[in-house]
Amino acid sequence: MNKDQLTRWNDTIGYLNTKFPLAVPKIGDHINTIVGVALRAAISQQLALGSTKGVHPNTNANKNARHALRALLLCQRVYFSDLWAKQNFVGQQVAVALSSLDANWKALSLNTWGMRSEQSICDAIAMFAILPNATAQDVSDTAKLGAPTGLPPAIAGNLNAARSTFAVTGAAETCYRGVLGWLLKSGVVSFRWFMQNAAPTGKASLDDLFGDGIEVWPASTPFTDASVLPDVEAGYVVHMWNENTGAAGWNGHWVISNGDGTFCGVNNGEVKARPGKVEVLKKYSNNGVLRAQFEGYGGNEMVEVVGPKGFLVLQEKQPVTASRGRMVKFNPLNLPNRM
Repeated sequence: MNKDQLTRWNDTIGYLNTKFPLAVPKIGDHINTIVGVALRAAISQQLALGSTKGVHPNTNANKNARHALRALLLCQRVYFSDLWAKQNFVGQQVAVALSSLDANWKALSLNTWGMRSEQSICDAIAMFAILPNATAQDVSDTAKLGAPTGLPPAIAGNLNAARSTFAVTGAAETCYRGVLGWLLKSGVVSFRWFMQNAAPTGKASLDDLFGDGIEVWPASTPFTDASVLPDVEAGYVVHMWNENTGAAGWNGHWVISNGDGTFCGVNNGEVKARPGKVEVLKKYSNNGVLRAQFEGYGGNEMVEVVGPKGFLVLQEKQPVTASRGRMVKFNPLNLPNRM
């Protein structure tokens, strides 16, 4: 690595550590643990701005904006690439490295950030650190604003994302996609945490992200009409499932508690509006009754049978078998490896 590349690398690492001193671990130091010395020369060269068109000219007045721009490029190059990003696929127990960077990622990023102010660029870098004052309540407040749009761009590898303007875009076909997006937008987690498994599938990957959780309702206790569901704090992630379904049904349902017996969630179990019931739409709800969702995992096991008119109807499984509904909660401030 020649002197120019070494200087550029060290200056950029130092800039990240200085501008985001509360990040744990510090962004620059963390990148140094990910990128070995042998690879730093090549990546440092990718950070070079020179007299690139559409970028602030190299003058004293622009030096801080150029420092910020190189720092943002470094974060995107490392955390969106297979140096750091991972993905779990159906049938695999271990997440594998997977890049979210397009071949022309640098040009695309410079198209957005090349002429922005240092402050604006730092707003984008802030996506790679948590908000130091973010609370669990912020997760609930964020989730109440709306579901992931289901439209491009995907969150993973989003080169245009900035803390003050970030929108929860991308896929929304699974309940935990919504949870992941809301956690990121709230500032409770950063892109660094998010990119460790941007679209988890199954127990192995979700356990890696969320940990074991705190039991709210044990599977050993049947959940009946007379049962009282304990309160769950605002902003906590909630996972519910029926243990009788085994590995195939373990994913169950994932939502965010609002702390008042309601939840925010996507891909919900629908609850039709009728006397005494709050309607819950499958696509998205921000005031669904948490108990109503858990009822789908409680009671007795049901099976479909052909009814008297030839239509399929539900009836209790014989012999009568109690569902082993279970619910656990996760304090978002205690998520494993949150950063």
